[in-house]
Amino acid sequence: MRWVSQHAPVIEAVAALVTALVAVAALVGVVIQLQAADQLSREQSARDAYRNHLALAATQPGFAQPQNACALMSGPNAKSYTAFVDHLLYSAEQMLAVEEGWDTTFLNALDPHAVYLCSEQSPDGADPNLAALLSRFWAERCDATPTCD
Repeated sequence: MRWVSQHAPVIEAVAALVTALVAVAALVGVVIQLQAADQLSREQSARDAYRNHLALAATQPGFAQPQNACALMSGPNAKSYTAFVDHLLYSAEQMLAVEEGWDTTFLNALDPHAVYLCSEQSPDGADPNLAALLSRFWAERCDATPTCD
C-alpha cells in the first residue's frame, strides 16, 4: 500500500493520460463512422437517382430514345424533354461523384440526346465530374451530330 501512496501522483497522471488517449481514440472512431455513413448515404442517393431515371426512361420511351429530337426540342413537350435530359445529367453527376467507371455508361445514355446536347440549348456541367463528362461527350460526338435547321 505504501508504494501506491508514494506513487499516487504518477499513477493518477498515467490514468489521466490513458483516459485522454481513449477519449481521442473514441473521437477518431466517431469521425470515421460519420464519414463512412456519409459516403454510404451519398452512394445510396446516387443509386436511387439512377434507378429513378431508369424508371422514368421506361415510362417515357419517346424521351429516352427520341426519334426526332429537333421536334421534341421545339414542340409542346420541349420543357418535359429538357427536364428528362436534366434528370439524366443529375443522375450522372450523382453517380460520378461517388463511384469510378460510370463514364462510358453515361456517355452511351447521352448518345440519343446528342442533337440537344450539341445545341446551344445544352446545359453545362457545374460539377467538375459532370463538366468533364460533357466536355468529353462534346469532343467525341458533337462534330458528327446533325443540327436542327
